[in-house]
Amino acid sequence: MRIPLFCGWVRYALVALAAFVFASSAHAEKGKLQERLTPQVLASVYPAGAERLGPEEGSPPAIAVYKNGKIAAYIFSTLDVVAAPGYASTPFDIIGGIDVSGRLTGAKVIFHAEPHILHDPDREQELNTFLGRQAGRPLRGGSDPLPPDYVADSTVSARAMRTALLVSASLVLRPRISRAASNASAESSTLPPPGAGAFRAKSVAELLADGSLVKRRITSGDVASALRESGRSNAKLDWPLGKDDDLYIEFTTGLATPAEIGAHLLGLVTLEDDKSRLPPGTELIYVAANGPYNFFGTKYVQAAEGNRFDRLRIVQGGNTFTFRQDDYIYAVPVAGQELAGLFALRPNSGFDPAKPWRVEILVNGPGTPPVSIPFGVDYKVPDLRKIAATPAPPAATTTTEPLPGVTISEEDIDLELPQPPPAWVEAWSASRANVALLVVLLSALTLIFAFQSRLARFRTAHRVVRNGFLAIVLVWLGWIAGAQLSIVHVITYLRAPFQHFDVGFYLAEPLIVILAAYAFVSVLLIGRGVFCGWLCPFGALQELLARASHALRIPQWNPRPALEQRLWMGKYIAAAVLLMLVLTGADPSGATLEIEPFKTTITAKFTRAWPYALYAGALLSIGLFSERAYCRFLCPLGGVLATLDRLHILNLLKRRPECGSPCRLCERACPVRAILPTGKIVTSECFQCLDCQVEYYDDKRCPPLARAAKLRTDVKPAVRNV
Repeated sequence: MRIPLFCGWVRYALVALAAFVFASSAHAEKGKLQERLTPQVLASVYPAGAERLGPEEGSPPAIAVYKNGKIAAYIFSTLDVVAAPGYASTPFDIIGGIDVSGRLTGAKVIFHAEPHILHDPDREQELNTFLGRQAGRPLRGGSDPLPPDYVADSTVSARAMRTALLVSASLVLRPRISRAASNASAESSTLPPPGAGAFRAKSVAELLADGSLVKRRITSGDVASALRESGRSNAKLDWPLGKDDDLYIEFTTGLATPAEIGAHLLGLVTLEDDKSRLPPGTELIYVAANGPYNFFGTKYVQAAEGNRFDRLRIVQGGNTFTFRQDDYIYAVPVAGQELAGLFALRPNSGFDPAKPWRVEILVNGPGTPPVSIPFGVDYKVPDLRKIAATPAPPAATTTTEPLPGVTISEEDIDLELPQPPPAWVEAWSASRANVALLVVLLSALTLIFAFQSRLARFRTAHRVVRNGFLAIVLVWLGWIAGAQLSIVHVITYLRAPFQHFDVGFYLAEPLIVILAAYAFVSVLLIGRGVFCGWLCPFGALQELLARASHALRIPQWNPRPALEQRLWMGKYIAAAVLLMLVLTGADPSGATLEIEPFKTTITAKFTRAWPYALYAGALLSIGLFSERAYCRFLCPLGGVLATLDRLHILNLLKRRPECGSPCRLCERACPVRAILPTGKIVTSECFQCLDCQVEYYDDKRCPPLARAAKLRTDVKPAVRNV
């Protein structure tokens, strides 16, 4: 058969597409702010009216706005300063203004690729209104004039853009304030204030050269020599030794807390986000490594071991500092390393970052006593003023002179970056009620599947539960809560680790996070049908319309089995083509994502331009004549989940030897024709509606049960006659 062979190739192609997640995406062009600052944009960014504009200069780059002969404000681009992405992996571009007193003057979105806003004029307007209302907000102590959910169903994008605007404004204004204010702040702390000088991204070689990082390489020979010196040359280690010249572990470390160091390792926004999660005064140690010996170990995930990192410690003077799981934050490894982490030392730990200290990797092994050989590297924080003063590229110059005619004190503007709560914290706090309702809904669904054999014995109860659950999913989960999982989320989750991995990124949409986790686990346990058949709002809409279609006796069409198997391939092909185009950057605008009608029917509730509404209406109309036609034949998300369905480990749907031959009752009862003429259920096409199970347990309709019931009835009179 050619069809199964073709199916196999398409499925393998879907798996292979994961290799494309690191492919480059289209980005807005950095630089040339002067060209992007049109009169219309300037009117939104600085509505007070500029006397004249200065050149684009400084690091971060900005354009000075003059009024009454003096600098009154600076105009900047988030793309040029932090290049932060929103929900899409492509960085957006917002041009904003900040006046010399530390208040935003306005903001305008120039470019973005946010999937829930793109091609939607209403949400575009809401986004610009939301950002425009930030005008007048101070960098310190301000609050949102409008909540992020003002941009309907796009709060993740709105929060990300607001944060990027605030951070960029602070980075632009801070090096341009008076030296007196900066020096006064610096004298009051052990270390200079982060970011007091110009910032530019440095390579690992530069960070090692200026002392921001230190590195040590340890071979198997080094470990063997240390074992001999300790008298434990025959000791067994957690990881065995190789040849003397083989790498055992190479690790790189440094203090990440100052922005002059940490920003190069983590990125400016990520550094400030990580610091905002910890108590003020917490120091962050960056450790990255490669080689076969994993310095994380395994005990940090074992509660019985106290969740300790037993292969890493810090030594300073007579103090030794160790770490637990709560002290760890994921970090992206620097070039040449394979894994990394940030390790937090709390304010009351006794650690002094200004004094020399030593990072030690412990090579451990079992025994009595256990083996523990330290390999360390000494570290001393470099002069941050010197490394911050590293010249920027020739195209940019740093403006650190006092503003002409303006005196700014520490009270006028906070020298530290603004630290609004991480977007995910705000999102979860704002969604507490919805999260609780979703947990209840998923708990109910879990109970339905746990007791599905009992539910299926009662036809009316099953129909009431099924239709009622779908109605709740459509109305509350879809139209009210806006939690429609789509191929957009799959693409975003696939691409994010290779571009800006951040745990907070994955937590930014609480309901979607919970749904995605439940869908992933359920597809591996039971199959695709748990999500597609019960938790997809668009699928629920199709099925409820199909119920109305049946009630109105609208003729139904279902293709012959051979043709249907060919049509099933549509969703796999749609998923493969769409993922290829978007992940490789061939479709930078994400226009092909509109193959999904979810945004139109669920998120926007049909309040979109007529071509989108017409397309969604056409798909729903087709579903009136062939139940769930879109889900069966075209849905790219369904294609991805159907591919994963091959991995499921449980089969809860009951079958009998008579199924398919001679009995084909369940096959005819299946509304989506997921049962083959042989009686086999194709779980990758099954929506777990349980209709076949209702027939399976019906002793009046299921032929094997009906025969058994008739035999029991015939036997009873015979027994009485005897």
